[in-house]
Amino acid sequence: MKIAFDRRFGFLVSEVARQYGQQFDRAAREKLGLSQAQVRLLAVLAAHEDEQALSQADLAQRLGLTPMGVASLCDRMAAAGWIERRPRADDRRINELHMAPSARKAMEKAMAIGDDLTTAALAGLSAAERTQLLALLGKAREGLLRLANGDTQEET
Repeated sequence: MKIAFDRRFGFLVSEVARQYGQQFDRAAREKLGLSQAQVRLLAVLAAHEDEQALSQADLAQRLGLTPMGVASLCDRMAAAGWIERRPRADDRRINELHMAPSARKAMEKAMAIGDDLTTAALAGLSAAERTQLLALLGKAREGLLRLANGDTQEET
């Protein structure tokens, strides 16, 4: 029996993410000199700019990476001038991470790269289909988050 993986949700989501990630990584490296992982790190920092700055441990948790992996990523990004480490005022053992001004401009360009890639990837869909796809993926994400939180009941 041949399994039609191209009709299975988990396979399709994983494959789309893998393909999208590879294309984004290539474009970001060419246009920004940043990898997809580095852009993700900056995106998390940008999303938390109006809150208390994140530590490396906080960042590792949000990125789903090991603290050691995030530490080496932050080392490279700090050396390149993309981020700054500052001791936390109430606990100097903890370094808070802040985006450098150049990183804000890079994030704008990264968003444009993502928009261009999304436009190309979804070119075969109508505007209504694109809207529906995003809404359905959002619902699937919500379902997975409920499962992760131990809630197995489906909402109606």
